[in-house]
Amino acid sequence: MTELLLVAVLATNITWHDAARNRDVPVRIYAPEKITAPVPLIVFSHGLGGTREGYAYLGQYWASNGFICVHVQHLGSDDAVWRGSTNKLTTMRRAVTNADNWRDRPRDVSFAITQMLRDPRVNTNAIGVAGHSFGAHTTLEILGLRVAGESFRDPRVKAAISMSSPRPPSGQVFSDIATPCLHLTGTKDDSLIVNTTAKDRRFAFDHIAGPGQWLVTLKDANHMTFAGLGEAKHHDLIRQITTEFWNAFLKNDPKAKSWLAGEGLEKLVGTDAVVERK
Repeated sequence: MTELLLVAVLATNITWHDAARNRDVPVRIYAPEKITAPVPLIVFSHGLGGTREGYAYLGQYWASNGFICVHVQHLGSDDAVWRGSTNKLTTMRRAVTNADNWRDRPRDVSFAITQMLRDPRVNTNAIGVAGHSFGAHTTLEILGLRVAGESFRDPRVKAAISMSSPRPPSGQVFSDIATPCLHLTGTKDDSLIVNTTAKDRRFAFDHIAGPGQWLVTLKDANHMTFAGLGEAKHHDLIRQITTEFWNAFLKNDPKAKSWLAGEGLEKLVGTDAVVERK
């Protein structure tokens, strides 16, 4: 495992406006305080009901290891969905099945990439996308997952991390994905929103033809573990594994690639997770 160099991080909130869609895109940007050369960019997509302030344990850590991280807030499937609702489960289910949200989310991510490519601190050839739950589905859309025949693939993305991805109706929709992707889930990763079971979370990994696909299943991790709740040992593993994945595919670090392909990953997780790759 490569040595992780931690540096001071700055967090900044900005709201961009996408004139083409007449849509605001709020973001929080985590960046190393001092950047002397262009660094890789990671765009993060939150789960249903989340905000740009969520998943800070990842944004801060990745930025402290030499990445600029943009956490997008998706209007229409953010915390406004449940705030003030007398029946939060019903309103959240309605939001997750709203076709506008399925389309707006990947477009938000691509818009954020376009905005950040104007920043001279960004290495334009090293772009990654990550997300949790609904954000994992958004991430897979960016890689080429087709929804109702529509593609939102962004060829600028070189690698991705999908945490707790939901199961779509058919494996055929994954046929356009050819980008390296790390899939993360847990043995207790169930969801009440769309009745997704922990076993369903491996569906994307099983149906992407590969190569360059990893699946790490954390023992006893549940759906909200990946949102930063629960046991610290899970969060430590998630931070370390994901950072090495970014090092491998966004920094092109040969040691990180060997660590992922060899026994390094298995040695790190021990009995706390199961690793599969193809």
